[in-house]
Amino acid sequence: MSHLVIFTQCELAPCPIQWRLPCPLPPWSPTYNMQLSTQHYFYSSEGYYDNQTVFFAALHGVVGIDWANHYGSPMHREDTLAQQATYIKNMNPKTRVFVYRQSELALNIFDNGAKVMYDPTKKTDWFVLYPNGTIYNDSTIVGNYRMDQFCWDHRNPEVQDYFVNYYVGSAFSQSVVDGIFYDDDGGIWDERINHPNYTEAYREAVDAAQQVSLNRAWELGLKYQKHAWQAWLSPTIPSSKDTPAACAGKMKTAISMKNVPVTFPAMYNGACDHPWEQCEDLEQQLAAFLIARGDYWLFFTPNSWWKEGFETDYGVPLDDAYEPFPNVFLNHTCCIKFSAVTLLEPNLSLAFNQKQQS
Repeated sequence: MSHLVIFTQCELAPCPIQWRLPCPLPPWSPTYNMQLSTQHYFYSSEGYYDNQTVFFAALHGVVGIDWANHYGSPMHREDTLAQQATYIKNMNPKTRVFVYRQSELALNIFDNGAKVMYDPTKKTDWFVLYPNGTIYNDSTIVGNYRMDQFCWDHRNPEVQDYFVNYYVGSAFSQSVVDGIFYDDDGGIWDERINHPNYTEAYREAVDAAQQVSLNRAWELGLKYQKHAWQAWLSPTIPSSKDTPAACAGKMKTAISMKNVPVTFPAMYNGACDHPWEQCEDLEQQLAAFLIARGDYWLFFTPNSWWKEGFETDYGVPLDDAYEPFPNVFLNHTCCIKFSAVTLLEPNLSLAFNQKQQS
């Protein structure tokens, strides 16, 4: 019998975003293999990622590939992202690869974006317009070409159909793609700074329609056995800066989410975007993850690989985590081969106290 104990001590309801499906589980079997329970997102590269980056990506269970992969090419992003996914899967077929799609903007770097962006018959009711009737365009220079960015007007049923079946759907038929990263899924103008003062009613209407499109895309993707990156929720992670009471609150929230897909630490909270040696709370976060985790939980890794933590087979939890007395959390697993004790500060510590099961 093995024990994981954390002396530490947020309330986050499952699936708090209204448009999301009811916490859909990934369309593959769960695993408690720690290496396959890791997740990372990969950003820019003028061409395909170099061999070192592909090797690092292939160590993970789930990875995302950004639009800025192969940014030197001004077009054909559907194809280049799929090719990058192929390189990673050739290294490790078990790695699940998610590719980028922009849910707020039509981008001309995607062929299925450019096809309608420059169609003169789709000017007035396919994209958000400036008050003078011209298309709102946050164009930017990438390398030696211009990337146009039109805001979809999801209020148009034709836009919804095209967005779901072609713009996003272009990934559904690609066997090397396991899922989609839906950027700017929080509403229109998530990252826009140059827009004029549209009325609140107008913005709310476009936002609401975008959520309908996203819901439809999620549903269709699941029929194709493709998942959504945003289906993983992100509880707030305990850290050495927390008081014992605050840390315990975070643990209770995480434990309450056992039956929904969770990423822990959170994807974009800056938990530690450095090599693992510079991540002072990494062991504590891993202990919290192992205690609270459920079937499809993923640990978002630093930007280098920690062999001593991520390549260990910790085994399957034998029961749910519980709090035997205040600020102490316990879980039982089998077959763990790793032990460590780390004091983070005088009143906040974590301990792995393990005995391998025969």
